Amino acid sequence: MAQELCLIGTIVAAHGIRGAVKVQSHSDVPGRFGRLEEVLVGASPEDVTTMTVADVSETGSRVLVHLSESADRDSAEALVGRNLYVTDQEMEEPPEGRYFIHDLIGCRMETPEGDARGTVRDVMLLPANDVYVVEYRGFEVLVPAVPDFIKSVNTAEKRIVVMPVPGLFEDFDED
Repeated sequence: MAQELCLIGTIVAAHGIRGAVKVQSHSDVPGRFGRLEEVLVGASPEDVTTMTVADVSETGSRVLVHLSESADRDSAEALVGRNLYVTDQEMEEPPEGRYFIHDLIGCRMETPEGDARGTVRDVMLLPANDVYVVEYRGFEVLVPAVPDFIKSVNTAEKRIVVMPVPGLFEDFDED
């Protein structure tokens, strides 16, 4: 079985004349790029090349990466639009209270009493908060991933406890 690759960033621009690139981080893990020795670079997971990380500068959301294989501005510009991946074995745990989307997909959602409320099929990453897309009785229910709605998440057990907020699921219950 081929190993799974995890997207951690996208190269958005060349920086300077010595081959560095600006990276839009897709990682919630602080200092993620500074711990890399190698990274897989490509337009898609099927089309990657292993590159050596020579230097990293992270300041907030700004990440500058110098790859040994990128020696000048022209080679850096050729990388713009490419993604940065690591293997699933190289992934670091997310911060407390955060979860990988692939770990949330397939979780069963239920009330504190154990009443089934469907299965998470997708996660929408919105500016205000994430929203879990839940398949429930043939319908799609959008559940905000906020403490007023979500009481606990256990990705190991594939279980999310949701509060029985009036109007959230009742419209889809059978009479």
